[in-house]
Amino acid sequence: MLAQRSRTKPAGLKPDEAREDIPRVLVVDDDEKNLLAISTVLEDIGEVVTAKSGEEALRQLLKGEFAVILLDVYMPGLDGYETAQIIREREQSKRIPIVFLSAVNKETAHLIRGYSMGAVDYVFKPVDPVVLRSKVAVFVDLFAKTQEIERKAQQEQALLDANLRANAERLKAEQDLRKAEAQLFHAQKMDAIGKLTGGVAHDFNNLLAAVIGGLRLIERRAELPESAQEIMVMTRRAAEQGTDLVRRLLAFARRQQLQPTDINVKTLSNAVTGLMSPTLGGRHQLDWQIGDDLWHAFADPAQLELAIMNLIINARDAMSDGGTIQVTAENKSVARSREDELAKGDYVVLAVVDSGCGIAAEMIEKVLEPFVTTKEAGKGTGLGLSMVYGFASQSNGAFRLTSKVGKGTRAEIWLPRSMATVVEARETQPRILKASRPLRVLLVDDHDEVRATTFGMLEELGHSVLDAANYTDAMQLLSGKLADWDLLVTDYAMPHQSGTQLVDAVRKLRPELPALIITGYAENEAIGERPDDVAILAKPFTLEDLAHMIAVVAPGDPTPAEIGLPVV
Repeated sequence: MLAQRSRTKPAGLKPDEAREDIPRVLVVDDDEKNLLAISTVLEDIGEVVTAKSGEEALRQLLKGEFAVILLDVYMPGLDGYETAQIIREREQSKRIPIVFLSAVNKETAHLIRGYSMGAVDYVFKPVDPVVLRSKVAVFVDLFAKTQEIERKAQQEQALLDANLRANAERLKAEQDLRKAEAQLFHAQKMDAIGKLTGGVAHDFNNLLAAVIGGLRLIERRAELPESAQEIMVMTRRAAEQGTDLVRRLLAFARRQQLQPTDINVKTLSNAVTGLMSPTLGGRHQLDWQIGDDLWHAFADPAQLELAIMNLIINARDAMSDGGTIQVTAENKSVARSREDELAKGDYVVLAVVDSGCGIAAEMIEKVLEPFVTTKEAGKGTGLGLSMVYGFASQSNGAFRLTSKVGKGTRAEIWLPRSMATVVEARETQPRILKASRPLRVLLVDDHDEVRATTFGMLEELGHSVLDAANYTDAMQLLSGKLADWDLLVTDYAMPHQSGTQLVDAVRKLRPELPALIITGYAENEAIGERPDDVAILAKPFTLEDLAHMIAVVAPGDPTPAEIGLPVV
């Protein structure tokens, strides 16, 4: 609800003398008649701004300064005491004088409580206009004099600065130079640490890739006694634990507020259910509906978990008599950009559906704004949906809300599909490691050990492989023989030209050639420049990871003859 403002001017000012810096008085009362009466009494003292609730008053305080606040003690929602406490806790408003308006309770205990909450005075209803004007005028005059003192102090400081300008400018120049040197040193230090961390992580990932890949090949190819198999399993687990350390190093190097990653919604559902069960109790149940073919999403898992829990709590509160809260997840594709700025592409849509009280049509858009809620007084801050909306937008997705009063609400979070999805094994089906048909694979990696291990893994999967150590060697192998290849597998970080540059060069000659980038470390922005159908496989990876990633990027590719290319 918008505040009602009475834009009046102090007595003695002509219309053309009105100033923008007229002291403002905030009057908070849930009774519109009281607001009108008080505004009339104070209209020649300052600009009167009115609010009908504590929540509305807090929003008004975000818009500018006030000389004094007249605050009704008893109001629905946030009462005067709670509103005063919040005002005192905020840095920008904690020094504004608060005068309580009260119709009852003149006892000492009542007054002491008000003063402890930050009040400087009381005015009791029915309000005496003379008393009210006198008290407010004191604070308005004090505010005006304080502003005048501050203006004079600024003028005196400006004069002093002018008299000492030469020395001040020289001193400022020296300080700026020292500050710039300190900032440059800090930036260089952090850049060096980031590069060192990223470099160590990249090299460590290459080592782990060779170790884990080699151990996996030995396990598959060699017949080891049971005691040796146990040692092999322990060694592989130790190497895999090293990947957690690498992830922490990479997290430091990137220093991102949001950390989007590949999300398995089934795994997320188990975590959310465990967290929400005590909160829901026995009157509400969660019903997850997730298809077996659901894509993985690309978002910050911690923030997504928080967003889903917010929506579930909203659904619980909307169903006061209990019931089932449905949480669904499905794949959806957008053929062209939507009105809500949802870009063309594939999305994972998570929806929380309830059969509760619903939201009125005129409130659907408003509830996405901060501090707006449809819940009863004291049962919501109005921040939950706005947080979900902001998270979805920042994740390059969207948040949609549909509702009917008395029927229920559906809240949808649209998140981009992860292009790095590794197809997971079904519990009822073993992973199929052998290719449906042998592929002719060109493998490019500058790290000899990793290239050798990956070469062996590709052969173990039944593919025919040739390898190259760099961009130049790869282009020579490809020159004039593009039809001989079914798949390009390339490292990202290589000397001179990166994996993405190699993919771009190859795609100019054969646009449809499937490609997979493997990497131990790379900047997000550089990796983001790859074509949409080129996926990333992080080192170290297992034989299963490699097999299923190949299935993602090259599912049933046609032969060269089938696509009309000459066979060399």
